[in-house]
Amino acid sequence: MNILFSLIYDLRNPPQWRLPFDEFYRKFLDQVAWADAHGFDSVLLSEHHFEDDGFLPSPLVLGAAIAARTTKIRIAPMVTLLSLRHPVQFAEEAALVDIISGGRLDLTVGAGHHDAEFEGYGIPKRERAGRMEEALQIVKMCWEKEEFDFEGRYWQLRNVRMTPKPVQRPRPRIVLGGNSEGAAHRAARHADGFAPSGAQWLEPYHDELDRLGKQPGSPFPRATQPFFLHVARDPDTAWRRIAPHALYEWNEYSRYRVNNPNTSFKLIEDADWLRSNGIYTVLTPEATVALGIERQKTDGTNAVLGFRPLSGGLPFDLAQESLDLVISDVMPQFLAEHHSA
Repeated sequence: MNILFSLIYDLRNPPQWRLPFDEFYRKFLDQVAWADAHGFDSVLLSEHHFEDDGFLPSPLVLGAAIAARTTKIRIAPMVTLLSLRHPVQFAEEAALVDIISGGRLDLTVGAGHHDAEFEGYGIPKRERAGRMEEALQIVKMCWEKEEFDFEGRYWQLRNVRMTPKPVQRPRPRIVLGGNSEGAAHRAARHADGFAPSGAQWLEPYHDELDRLGKQPGSPFPRATQPFFLHVARDPDTAWRRIAPHALYEWNEYSRYRVNNPNTSFKLIEDADWLRSNGIYTVLTPEATVALGIERQKTDGTNAVLGFRPLSGGLPFDLAQESLDLVISDVMPQFLAEHHSA
């Protein structure tokens, strides 16, 4: 099957639709365990802090819980805010997730951009790029070296001996996310790949790789558009339930990005604008299969269909209806194609 099926979560639990958090996370873990048993390939976990809706603050903690409940699905914190972490502690915790999962950890890290997060952690935002660059080096050294010292601007470390090491050899892959030329250059220097928010940053990334005499790693398979994909027998009926959650989620993401010229996020009042512009898409199973075939043609071995089952506090029952259709009507079409090839 040359297409991957991914689940993407930020674990927002909005006040207007809130479940008790222990119930919310229990149902989430049940959903991921079910997805693991039914052939989904990866679960992607976002990170932010200090949000009223409980946006997931610790992907690695949740990744360990997922690892203990699953056997096959890849666990992909994406994007983990490395600039807010002590890099040695981050390396230790990520190594444990890789061990518990049997080597199923895929990491994408980023520098962050929310002012409130840097203020809350007591870290000047102007330091984020430098902290990220040093942290990337330290994490790799933790995993690759038996013992090391590090002398940088932000970190001065002595006699670091990190154990236990990750399962994956030589270490888990580290992809850097970003939205600038500086991030592209840091990815080329210190990461194993680059996942920019816009395609315009790939050129400076490849230019810096060429300057360094390095080859790009294989692209990290990730879903692009649509931002949200839901499968339903009756898309119009499903959209009526989805619309308020879509509007809430989109505007929450937009609040921090509305003045950023490098993003498509903007505050809106009509959820139908999201659907008419193909950002939030509700498709029949047949149309979802057609989208998957289109992805295969354009992305080849990196083709992904990505689903955000709980977007904006979407009810678990509605989310599960979509995932059930993926399993029963969408995934088998690609399995049949694979076996007939």
